[in-house]
Amino acid sequence: MNNILVTGANGQVGSEVKKLVDSGAFSFEDTRFFFTTKEELDIADFEQVKAFIEKNDINTIVNCAAYTLVDHAEKDKEQAYAVNHRGVENLAQIAKEKDIWLLHISTDYVFSGEHHSPINENEKTSPQGVYAHSKLAGEESIKKLSPKHALIIRTSWVYSTEGSNFVKTMRRLGAQKEKISVVCDQIGTPTYAKDIASLLLTIIKKGKESTPSEPTIYHYSSEGNCSWYDFAQAIFEFSGITCKVDPIPTEAYPTPAKRPAYSVLDKSKIKKHFGIEIPYWRDSLKECINKIDQKEGKVYSIGVIGSGFIASGLTKLLLQHPNYKVSGVLTRSDLSKRNDFCAPELLTNDIAMLIATSDLIVECSGDAIYATENIEKVLEAKLPVVTMNSEFHITTGSYFVDKGLVTEAEGDQPGVLAILHEEALSMGFKPVLYANIKGFLNENPPREEMEYWGGKSNLSLEMVTSFTDGTKVQIEQVLVANGLGANLIQEGLVKLPSDDMLEGGTKLVEMAKEKGIELPVSDYVLSPKLPAGVFLLVEHQEDQKPAIKYYKLGDGPYYVLERTYHLCHLEIVKTIHRVLHGGGVLLDNSAKPKYSVAAITKKDLKVGEVIEKGIGSFEVRGSSVEIAKHPNLVPIGLLVGAKLKCDKKEGEYISFDDVELPQSRALEIWQNDILRKG
Repeated sequence: MNNILVTGANGQVGSEVKKLVDSGAFSFEDTRFFFTTKEELDIADFEQVKAFIEKNDINTIVNCAAYTLVDHAEKDKEQAYAVNHRGVENLAQIAKEKDIWLLHISTDYVFSGEHHSPINENEKTSPQGVYAHSKLAGEESIKKLSPKHALIIRTSWVYSTEGSNFVKTMRRLGAQKEKISVVCDQIGTPTYAKDIASLLLTIIKKGKESTPSEPTIYHYSSEGNCSWYDFAQAIFEFSGITCKVDPIPTEAYPTPAKRPAYSVLDKSKIKKHFGIEIPYWRDSLKECINKIDQKEGKVYSIGVIGSGFIASGLTKLLLQHPNYKVSGVLTRSDLSKRNDFCAPELLTNDIAMLIATSDLIVECSGDAIYATENIEKVLEAKLPVVTMNSEFHITTGSYFVDKGLVTEAEGDQPGVLAILHEEALSMGFKPVLYANIKGFLNENPPREEMEYWGGKSNLSLEMVTSFTDGTKVQIEQVLVANGLGANLIQEGLVKLPSDDMLEGGTKLVEMAKEKGIELPVSDYVLSPKLPAGVFLLVEHQEDQKPAIKYYKLGDGPYYVLERTYHLCHLEIVKTIHRVLHGGGVLLDNSAKPKYSVAAITKKDLKVGEVIEKGIGSFEVRGSSVEIAKHPNLVPIGLLVGAKLKCDKKEGEYISFDDVELPQSRALEIWQNDILRKG
């Protein structure tokens, strides 16, 4: 049995080690952890520590105990040395006598701060205060006693969700004050205690034989560097706090203990030896703040762009949700005429107000050009965006991939396919087909029929028409193909009639193989009998076939993973939660899209005619095409207010040479960025 003692279990690093162990994030066979606080085990008491270690047959010590009150140590030298020096010396002595593996946390404060580049482990130490001297004394005790395989890990500017630290102090002050001053000329690296804890457990899993036999020092902190001023600014940014931060020099904020002016650590040695990747400090800070917000039950302000069916349903849901409030709903319509909206008092025409009062924006207007203009403004304000607007993504979404966080939501078919994709990969499946299920298709439906169904379903005429003529499913499957790295079997999609997901999916995959199309592929089956939803066709390793058959998924080689519902606005909340709590992008159109959706005429059109809006119109419908082969075809999302410069026959694509398009930011992005990069 491997018995591991973790001291200082109520401190920042110790508590994070315990959380990771308790959560099962790290699995250890035949291992018991003993987490102790100072009240349970005072490391400054040699006999107490020795008795505990002998009683519990400890063979590994992780010392997270420390006296960390830097300024208070100046007048409490005895206590600082009791923990940071004598306590560490006790652990090292017992580790030496009993051949116990010792991992010890030290600090960047052992350096004077006179460096100007990242500090490696061999640099000369020069502590400046009692705390720093006591920590270095602890290091020296380990080196002098020399227990085998002992590790000293120096870190810097530690913060966490627990206890008292700079992050929590800044959040408290920022909520109370309009302005604070923070030192701007001390440079280091904020380090999330959870990352240190993860490092310790990673090293333990590798085993002490993977480390040098003599005591060894390693440096570990997050990647990057900043000043305390920068750190405070980032804390307020991620916390949604508007308090102003004024930068001041160190001499303007005197403290009892001197801090290093520069203490950025060089992590090359630890990265090379243990083969680890270290997160960037801002990424870890955001994760930590999200967890603090969850603990504190923060209510997030959600702004909505769009005031139609999806926006109305989402607003109703958010108004009842305990974790969210609606900051506003942006609409293009006359506010005085929108008493039909579920909460007319929330409607606004002011995008700036919406941005200023929101933690996250949901864009669900269904309009690619309008969405492009607004999302650009939102991202400039560094807010995340969740969309239910696949039309936007396949038109200009690729331009914004590296401009901030923009993701399609779970709920619409592309988002549901993306969730299924993530679930499939986590189970070891390999997707070969991303498939939509469409119940009805009429590529040129009559207006009267669409008006009837629009009224019956409470949907706009444009929306019903784009569903019926296949434009919507073309857009959805192109977004899936671009975002998940799939191919299309043919332009315009196969749209295979089939009442069986496995049979129809297999046919589509076999068609792709016959054509030499690399898998996976994106397409849909047409069936009035199958439920509304999506499915994946997947493969697995041969040795899993008996188990998968037992689980009632069939004999293979292909299996169906299905989601036979998509609840649109009801599921957007799941993606809002994902983004606000560090889950990242679910689905976007990729930085370099392969496919687009062009416009094909539904009837003969004459020169001078104007197509008011391509998606959902009775003049054109959408059809998927490969961009590189058809760079001159107009994406249907851009076909708004388009005046024909020539006659067009029914069934012909519309190119940029065929129409005059009003200038828009979306048109500019397509022509100057997406086509150029493609």
